[in-house]
Amino acid sequence: MDKLSDLRKAPHWSYSAINCYLNICSLQYYFRYIEKAQAEQTSVVLPFGRAFHAAASEQALKAGNGECLTKPELVDVFASCFKVECDETENLKFKNGDTIDSLITKAADMLDELLACWCDYNNLIGVAVPFKIAIDGLSKPLIGEYDMLIKEQSYPVIVDWKTAACSWSPQKADRDLQATCFCYAYNKMNGDNPYFRFDVITKTKKPKFDQLYTERDVDSFNRFEAIALAVEQAVNAGIFLPAETSYFCNDCAYASRCKSWHRQHVGAIVPAMLNKSMKNINQKDLL
Repeated sequence: MDKLSDLRKAPHWSYSAINCYLNICSLQYYFRYIEKAQAEQTSVVLPFGRAFHAAASEQALKAGNGECLTKPELVDVFASCFKVECDETENLKFKNGDTIDSLITKAADMLDELLACWCDYNNLIGVAVPFKIAIDGLSKPLIGEYDMLIKEQSYPVIVDWKTAACSWSPQKADRDLQATCFCYAYNKMNGDNPYFRFDVITKTKKPKFDQLYTERDVDSFNRFEAIALAVEQAVNAGIFLPAETSYFCNDCAYASRCKSWHRQHVGAIVPAMLNKSMKNINQKDLL
Protein backbone atom coordinates (compact mmCIF):
# COMPACT_ATOMS: atom_id res chain seq x y z
CA MET A 1 0.00 0.00 0.00
CA ASP A 2 1.25 3.49 -0.88
CA LYS A 3 2.02 6.01 1.83
CA LEU A 4 -0.62 8.63 2.57
CA SER A 5 1.64 11.31 1.09
CA ASP A 6 1.65 9.36 -2.20
CA LEU A 7 -2.13 8.88 -2.16
CA ARG A 8 -2.61 12.62 -1.70
CA LYS A 9 -0.88 13.36 -5.01
CA ALA A 10 -3.90 12.17 -7.02
CA PRO A 11 -7.44 13.64 -6.84
CA HIS A 12 -9.25 12.22 -3.82
CA TRP A 13 -11.77 12.71 -1.06
CA SER A 14 -10.85 12.52 2.62
CA TYR A 15 -12.65 12.63 5.94
CA SER A 16 -11.13 16.08 6.54
CA ALA A 17 -12.51 17.46 3.27
CA ILE A 18 -15.99 16.00 3.76
CA ASN A 19 -16.08 17.18 7.37
CA CYS A 20 -14.87 20.65 6.40
CA TYR A 21 -17.70 21.08 3.91
CA LEU A 22 -20.37 19.49 6.08
CA ASN A 23 -19.55 20.49 9.67
CA ILE A 24 -17.08 23.38 9.60
CA CYS A 25 -17.80 25.74 6.69
CA SER A 26 -18.45 25.09 3.03
CA LEU A 27 -16.89 28.46 2.14
CA GLN A 28 -13.73 27.47 4.01
CA TYR A 29 -13.79 24.28 1.92
CA TYR A 30 -13.85 26.41 -1.23
CA PHE A 31 -10.90 28.56 -0.17
CA ARG A 32 -8.86 25.55 0.96
CA TYR A 33 -9.63 22.82 -1.57
CA ILE A 34 -10.88 24.62 -4.69
CA GLU A 35 -9.12 27.98 -4.71
CA LYS A 36 -6.13 26.60 -2.74
CA ALA A 37 -5.68 30.04 -1.21
CA GLN A 38 -2.74 30.81 1.04
CA ALA A 39 -3.64 30.66 4.71
CA GLU A 40 -3.84 34.09 6.35
CA GLN A 41 -3.14 32.47 9.71
CA THR A 42 -2.63 28.94 11.00
CA SER A 43 -3.37 28.08 14.59
CA VAL A 44 -0.50 26.48 16.48
CA VAL A 45 -3.02 23.78 17.40
CA LEU A 46 -2.33 22.11 14.03
CA PRO A 47 1.47 21.68 14.32
CA PHE A 48 1.00 20.78 17.99
CA GLY A 49 -1.40 17.99 17.03
CA ARG A 50 0.88 16.68 14.28
CA ALA A 51 3.86 16.59 16.64
CA PHE A 52 1.83 14.81 19.30
CA HIS A 53 0.80 12.20 16.74
CA ALA A 54 4.44 11.72 15.76
CA ALA A 55 5.41 11.08 19.38
CA ALA A 56 2.49 8.71 19.97
CA SER A 57 3.42 6.83 16.79
CA GLU A 58 6.98 6.31 18.05
CA GLN A 59 5.63 4.95 21.32
CA ALA A 60 3.22 2.65 19.45
CA LEU A 61 6.04 1.17 17.36
CA LYS A 62 8.09 0.54 20.49
CA ALA A 63 5.12 -0.92 22.37
CA GLY A 64 4.47 -3.27 19.47
CA ASN A 65 7.57 -5.12 20.64
CA GLY A 66 6.47 -5.04 24.27
CA GLU A 67 8.77 -2.12 25.11
CA CYS A 68 8.24 1.49 26.15
CA LEU A 69 9.92 4.81 25.50
CA THR A 70 11.04 6.91 28.43
CA LYS A 71 9.40 10.28 29.01
CA PRO A 72 12.54 12.22 27.92
CA GLU A 73 12.74 10.16 24.71
CA LEU A 74 9.09 10.81 23.94
CA VAL A 75 9.35 14.52 24.67
CA ASP A 76 12.42 14.76 22.43
CA VAL A 77 10.43 13.26 19.54
CA PHE A 78 7.64 15.77 20.14
CA ALA A 79 9.95 18.77 20.49
CA SER A 80 11.95 17.98 17.34
CA CYS A 81 8.83 17.48 15.23
CA PHE A 82 7.02 20.48 16.74
CA LYS A 83 9.89 22.88 16.00
CA VAL A 84 10.10 21.69 12.39
CA GLU A 85 6.32 21.98 11.96
CA CYS A 86 6.33 25.50 13.39
CA ASP A 87 9.24 26.56 11.15
CA GLU A 88 7.44 25.26 8.06
CA THR A 89 4.05 26.79 8.90
CA GLU A 90 3.38 30.22 7.43
CA ASN A 91 1.57 32.88 9.45
CA LEU A 92 1.60 30.78 12.61
CA LYS A 93 -0.78 32.05 15.28
CA PHE A 94 -0.19 31.62 19.01
CA LYS A 95 -2.76 32.60 21.62
CA ASN A 96 -3.15 32.92 25.38
CA GLY A 97 0.52 33.89 25.71
CA ASP A 98 1.75 30.50 24.47
CA THR A 99 5.25 30.05 23.05
CA ILE A 100 7.03 27.10 21.50
CA ASP A 101 8.77 26.38 24.81
CA SER A 102 5.62 26.65 26.91
CA LEU A 103 3.79 24.30 24.55
CA ILE A 104 6.64 21.77 24.72
CA THR A 105 6.29 21.88 28.51
CA LYS A 106 2.56 21.32 28.20
CA ALA A 107 3.11 18.44 25.79
CA ALA A 108 5.58 16.86 28.23
CA ASP A 109 2.85 16.63 30.89
CA MET A 110 0.40 15.22 28.35
CA LEU A 111 2.88 12.63 27.10
CA ASP A 112 3.69 11.64 30.67
CA GLU A 113 -0.01 10.90 31.19
CA LEU A 114 -0.14 9.02 27.87
CA LEU A 115 2.75 6.78 28.94
CA ALA A 116 1.19 6.14 32.35
CA CYS A 117 -2.05 4.98 30.71
CA TRP A 118 -0.57 3.11 27.72
CA CYS A 119 -2.09 -0.37 27.51
CA ASP A 120 -1.35 -1.63 23.99
CA TYR A 121 1.60 -3.99 24.06
CA ASN A 122 2.18 -6.92 21.68
CA ASN A 123 -1.22 -6.41 20.01
CA LEU A 124 -0.13 -4.04 17.28
CA ILE A 125 -1.27 -4.56 13.68
CA GLY A 126 0.09 -1.33 12.26
CA VAL A 127 0.92 2.35 12.83
CA ALA A 128 0.01 5.14 10.41
CA VAL A 129 -1.83 2.67 8.16
CA PRO A 130 -3.09 4.32 4.94
CA PHE A 131 -6.25 3.31 3.10
CA LYS A 132 -7.82 3.99 -0.28
CA ILE A 133 -11.31 2.85 -1.30
CA ALA A 134 -13.84 3.55 -4.03
CA ILE A 135 -17.40 4.61 -3.21
CA ASP A 136 -20.08 3.90 -5.82
CA GLY A 137 -21.12 7.16 -7.47
CA LEU A 138 -18.17 9.15 -6.13
CA SER A 139 -15.83 10.48 -8.82
CA LYS A 140 -12.71 10.24 -6.65
CA PRO A 141 -11.49 7.62 -4.16
CA LEU A 142 -11.67 8.12 -0.41
CA ILE A 143 -8.27 8.07 1.29
CA GLY A 144 -7.09 8.33 4.87
CA GLU A 145 -4.82 6.93 7.53
CA TYR A 146 -5.45 5.02 10.75
CA ASP A 147 -3.24 6.29 13.58
CA MET A 148 -2.95 2.76 14.95
CA LEU A 149 -4.52 -0.64 14.31
CA ILE A 150 -4.61 -3.19 17.13
CA LYS A 151 -6.42 -6.36 18.09
CA GLU A 152 -8.35 -6.77 21.33
CA GLN A 153 -9.62 -10.29 22.02
CA SER A 154 -9.27 -11.05 18.29
CA TYR A 155 -11.35 -7.99 17.29
CA PRO A 156 -9.78 -5.28 15.12
CA VAL A 157 -9.73 -1.82 16.70
CA ILE A 158 -8.92 1.46 14.95
CA VAL A 159 -7.26 3.88 17.38
CA ASP A 160 -7.16 7.62 16.83
CA TRP A 161 -5.19 9.97 19.10
CA LYS A 162 -6.80 13.29 19.91
CA THR A 163 -5.54 16.31 21.83
CA ALA A 164 -8.42 18.33 23.22
CA ALA A 165 -9.13 21.39 25.34
CA CYS A 166 -11.43 19.30 27.55
CA SER A 167 -12.69 15.75 27.95
CA TRP A 168 -15.02 14.22 25.39
CA SER A 169 -18.39 12.72 26.18
CA PRO A 170 -19.27 9.21 24.95
CA GLN A 171 -22.05 10.83 22.92
CA LYS A 172 -19.49 12.87 20.98
CA ALA A 173 -17.59 9.71 20.07
CA ASP A 174 -20.81 7.97 18.99
CA ARG A 175 -21.71 10.87 16.67
CA ASP A 176 -18.25 11.56 15.29
CA LEU A 177 -18.04 11.40 11.50
CA GLN A 178 -14.41 10.30 11.49
CA ALA A 179 -15.22 7.06 13.29
CA THR A 180 -17.96 6.39 10.74
CA CYS A 181 -15.68 7.16 7.79
CA PHE A 182 -12.78 5.04 9.02
CA CYS A 183 -14.91 2.06 10.11
CA TYR A 184 -16.62 2.23 6.74
CA ALA A 185 -13.27 2.15 4.93
CA TYR A 186 -12.03 -0.79 7.01
CA ASN A 187 -15.25 -2.70 6.38
CA LYS A 188 -15.02 -2.10 2.63
CA MET A 189 -11.41 -3.28 2.52
CA ASN A 190 -11.56 -6.21 4.93
CA GLY A 191 -15.17 -7.35 5.06
CA ASP A 192 -15.52 -7.21 8.84
CA ASN A 193 -16.58 -4.45 11.18
CA PRO A 194 -13.99 -2.97 13.54
CA TYR A 195 -14.36 -1.11 16.79
CA PHE A 196 -13.13 2.47 16.92
CA ARG A 197 -11.32 3.93 19.93
CA PHE A 198 -10.61 7.59 20.53
CA ASP A 199 -7.64 8.08 22.85
CA VAL A 200 -8.26 11.64 24.08
CA ILE A 201 -5.62 13.50 26.09
CA THR A 202 -6.60 16.93 27.40
CA LYS A 203 -4.48 20.07 27.37
CA THR A 204 -5.67 21.02 30.85
CA LYS A 205 -3.27 21.99 33.66
CA LYS A 206 -3.49 18.40 34.85
CA PRO A 207 -3.88 16.36 31.63
CA LYS A 208 -6.53 13.66 31.58
CA PHE A 209 -6.51 10.57 29.38
CA ASP A 210 -9.73 8.87 28.25
CA GLN A 211 -10.39 5.94 25.93
CA LEU A 212 -13.77 6.12 24.25
CA TYR A 213 -14.98 3.11 22.28
CA THR A 214 -17.62 3.31 19.60
CA GLU A 215 -18.83 1.22 16.67
CA ARG A 216 -20.91 1.63 13.54
CA ASP A 217 -23.53 -0.50 11.79
CA VAL A 218 -24.59 -1.02 8.18
CA ASP A 219 -27.16 1.76 8.34
CA SER A 220 -24.52 4.26 9.46
CA PHE A 221 -22.35 3.14 6.53
CA ASN A 222 -25.24 3.71 4.13
CA ARG A 223 -25.78 7.13 5.65
CA PHE A 224 -22.10 7.99 5.22
CA GLU A 225 -22.25 7.02 1.54
CA ALA A 226 -25.27 9.28 1.07
CA ILE A 227 -23.48 12.14 2.83
CA ALA A 228 -20.33 11.74 0.72
CA LEU A 229 -22.33 11.70 -2.52
CA ALA A 230 -24.41 14.72 -1.46
CA VAL A 231 -21.29 16.70 -0.55
CA GLU A 232 -19.72 15.98 -3.95
CA GLN A 233 -22.93 17.00 -5.73
CA ALA A 234 -23.05 20.25 -3.76
CA VAL A 235 -19.39 20.98 -4.54
CA ASN A 236 -19.94 20.28 -8.24
CA ALA A 237 -22.94 22.62 -8.17
CA GLY A 238 -20.77 25.39 -6.75
CA ILE A 239 -22.64 25.73 -3.45
CA PHE A 240 -20.26 27.39 -0.99
CA LEU A 241 -21.70 29.49 1.84
CA PRO A 242 -20.18 30.99 4.99
CA ALA A 243 -21.06 29.40 8.33
CA GLU A 244 -21.84 32.62 10.16
CA THR A 245 -21.77 31.21 13.70
CA SER A 246 -19.26 28.39 13.34
CA TYR A 247 -17.18 27.43 16.36
CA PHE A 248 -14.15 27.48 14.04
CA CYS A 249 -14.46 31.11 12.89
CA ASN A 250 -11.93 32.55 15.35
CA ASP A 251 -9.10 30.41 14.00
CA CYS A 252 -10.19 30.40 10.36
CA ALA A 253 -7.27 30.60 7.96
CA TYR A 254 -9.35 32.64 5.49
CA ALA A 255 -11.11 35.17 7.72
CA SER A 256 -10.42 38.21 5.51
CA ARG A 257 -11.56 36.43 2.36
CA CYS A 258 -14.73 35.39 4.15
CA LYS A 259 -15.47 38.96 5.25
CA SER A 260 -15.29 40.21 1.65
CA TRP A 261 -17.04 37.20 0.11
CA HIS A 262 -20.45 38.87 -0.26
CA ARG A 263 -18.96 41.90 -2.01
CA GLN A 264 -17.55 39.66 -4.72
CA HIS A 265 -20.60 37.43 -5.09
CA VAL A 266 -23.66 39.60 -4.50
CA GLY A 267 -23.36 41.16 -7.95
CA ALA A 268 -23.80 37.76 -9.54
CA ILE A 269 -26.17 36.18 -7.03
CA VAL A 270 -28.86 38.87 -6.84
CA PRO A 271 -29.41 39.20 -10.64
CA ALA A 272 -29.56 35.41 -10.91
CA MET A 273 -32.20 35.29 -8.19
CA LEU A 274 -34.18 38.07 -9.86
CA ASN A 275 -34.04 36.33 -13.24
CA LYS A 276 -35.30 33.12 -11.67
CA SER A 277 -38.15 35.01 -9.95
CA MET A 278 -39.13 36.71 -13.21
CA LYS A 279 -39.22 33.37 -15.01
CA ASN A 280 -41.51 31.97 -12.30
CA ILE A 281 -43.79 35.01 -12.61
CA ASN A 282 -43.94 34.69 -16.41
CA GLN A 283 -44.78 31.01 -16.15
CA LYS A 284 -47.65 31.76 -13.76
CA ASP A 285 -48.97 34.42 -16.16
CA LEU A 286 -49.13 31.80 -18.88
CA LEU A 287 -51.29 29.44 -16.81
